[in-house]
Amino acid sequence: MSQIKPTDEITTIEGLPATVGQDLHPMQQAWLDEDVSQCGYCQPGQIMAAVAKVKQLRAAGRPITDDELDQIRNICRCGTYSRIRTAIQAGAQKM
Repeated sequence: MSQIKPTDEITTIEGLPATVGQDLHPMQQAWLDEDVSQCGYCQPGQIMAAVAKVKQLRAAGRPITDDELDQIRNICRCGTYSRIRTAIQAGAQKM
């Protein structure tokens, strides 16, 4: 937080749809389509980490591999990891 400058842009989970001009960001829609959520505790962090990872990989010209998905370290206490991975792949295709 100490490194954030007044000119930095910060996007929250609530503002994510505005980045694509839709009611839901494609990653949020993928979460619904893949029925990822159970308790919802981790969902904002999971979605934001997924969007950041996809953007990072695209900027580097790299594909989304299992190794790359393993780098997302958010914890889901319901254990929906396989659905999370499927949703990330689906959301990435529409981003």
